[in-house]
Amino acid sequence: MRKHLLCGAVLALVAPVVFAGGLSKYKNWPNSPQGYFMTNAERAEWKATVKSDDEAEQFIKKFVDSRGPGFAADVAKRAEIADKRLTVSGRAGSLTTRGKIIILLGPPSSFSIAKREIKGHAAFTAESYANLDPTSGPSVGDMAMAANSRNMSGDLLNDYSFTYAGERLPVKQPKDFLVVVEVRAGDGTDRIIDRKSAAQLDELFEAAAQASLAAGKAAAPKP
Repeated sequence: MRKHLLCGAVLALVAPVVFAGGLSKYKNWPNSPQGYFMTNAERAEWKATVKSDDEAEQFIKKFVDSRGPGFAADVAKRAEIADKRLTVSGRAGSLTTRGKIIILLGPPSSFSIAKREIKGHAAFTAESYANLDPTSGPSVGDMAMAANSRNMSGDLLNDYSFTYAGERLPVKQPKDFLVVVEVRAGDGTDRIIDRKSAAQLDELFEAAAQASLAAGKAAAPKP
């Protein structure tokens, strides 16, 4: 009996030490606005080497420094816009697929919102805007807020259509790129249904991440 009590006491003392070295504070950092900019190689490195918050802090510092001055502030600004303009039913816009798109790729060339019932009935009126400019005209957020104020019942879906001009993409393309994000009005969750578009988007995300790394290297002081 005393032996069991002794073992229990030892475990009680050791457990906090063991778990203190685990990854907790930065567990979800890879899926944060800054984490979006990780290249595939950096994401693999994170999974393989980062096992504690101390290691995560070192990784993140190196990561941010590699992107050059102004990176953290720029990402924070983009995330703030996504949160302010693309949040649906309390789900932060910066932590959604639709938010990730504008954080990594910037404002689209055109945007539209189409409402429809979950059971597949005819779509409601679509709202379309073209030639979006972050300095003038309606923003993505203006459109999202307009949609949010008119529906937000749990039995509706909103299709957010983002169109990017080929020459404005991280990797220039001869054709415009269109991706439709299905957003559930009730809880703000979203997804991309079309597999081809999802695959193309993953490639563009990687290109944007590579571009941010290249920009950081170009801005680094020459030895």
